[in-house]
Amino acid sequence: MNKMLGLSAYLGLYDRWAERRLGQVHDTLIELAAPRGNTEILDVGCGTGMLSCRLAEIADGSVVNGVDISPCMIRIAQKRGKRHCPKAQFQVGTAVRLLYSGGQFDLVCSCLLFHLLEDSDKERALREVFRVLRPGGKYVCAEFEEYPVRFWGGELARYPGDLIGAVGFDMHTKVAGPSITRNRPVVYRVMLKPE
Repeated sequence: MNKMLGLSAYLGLYDRWAERRLGQVHDTLIELAAPRGNTEILDVGCGTGMLSCRLAEIADGSVVNGVDISPCMIRIAQKRGKRHCPKAQFQVGTAVRLLYSGGQFDLVCSCLLFHLLEDSDKERALREVFRVLRPGGKYVCAEFEEYPVRFWGGELARYPGDLIGAVGFDMHTKVAGPSITRNRPVVYRVMLKPE
């Protein structure tokens, strides 16, 4: 799946789709995240850097780090960053082993990441987000509530909501949003790391 997304990014298809479908999702994520200036922000699964750049524009004086597993996506994000948001930094990496210090970030965001992860990696990724957040930090994510287990299969999996408390997060807000593809609604969650 990641190679397919990387190829679509290389061909420009991903950005065309994202510009049509993810603008409203990004708007809602940013509204819920309420980024302030002079904060450390991480965008996990940043893709081509669209959300990261918007966060950098809004949170004046903040440094935004974007990480994605696809080298092709990161190359496009780096080009976007040089042109539009020099305060954003991008690197190749995986959500299950973030290359950042514990407690480094005030805010972590992700947009439609978890449906791309293997079941065995979902808890590891959520634990990594928890680890890199400062006490009192906020994790804001947008995810499909249900999504296909396999690209071509009909069986649906659910977002691993039961992992939120098990990892240590306090659920702050859960908001249902509109469907962006095949009548699968996007659900927004705001989770806090206890102080």
